[in-house]
Amino acid sequence: MSISRVGFAGSFVIVVVSLANSLFADNVTFTVTPSTGQFFYQFTLTNTGDTGGTLFDLFLSIPSDISNIDTASIGTPAGWGDATGGLLFFGPDVSPSTSFIEWSSDFSGLYDVGIGSSLSDFSFNSSVQINQPIIFALNGSTTFNTAQSVSTVPEPSCLFLMVGSLLLCVCFYRQTR
Repeated sequence: MSISRVGFAGSFVIVVVSLANSLFADNVTFTVTPSTGQFFYQFTLTNTGDTGGTLFDLFLSIPSDISNIDTASIGTPAGWGDATGGLLFFGPDVSPSTSFIEWSSDFSGLYDVGIGSSLSDFSFNSSVQINQPIIFALNGSTTFNTAQSVSTVPEPSCLFLMVGSLLLCVCFYRQTR
């Protein structure tokens, strides 16, 4: 095997590993369902272990005025701000055009999201569709990440990555023959 092939293969492995690491961080995904003049947002919190332990607090910063959020219908998983326990906070965020919702699990730790687990039922209804990114922080952190909308259609960047990887495999196969 020539040095150029080793360099190419090494570079390819580095790119794949760096992309894979970004896909496996603790994350929040959501779906949006239009329903009779409102939009129902439902979130799933996934703990991959990136935070270093259980997840017990989810803070969403929503780029919409709090008056657009139906605060009476904010959905809470068991032990995260419902009758079982935990805390639920909401209100205007840093500016009047943004709002926040924060869920905290019961202090016992019984409802925390363990490493390798996910939790759904974080939700809210909005009178407007939110077209800007919803960001989140976990466990009281001041580091924010973007919540990812779940879609059945692949994003163009993923499609480009898949096609490019396939072409590289074909080229590599032809060179080795």
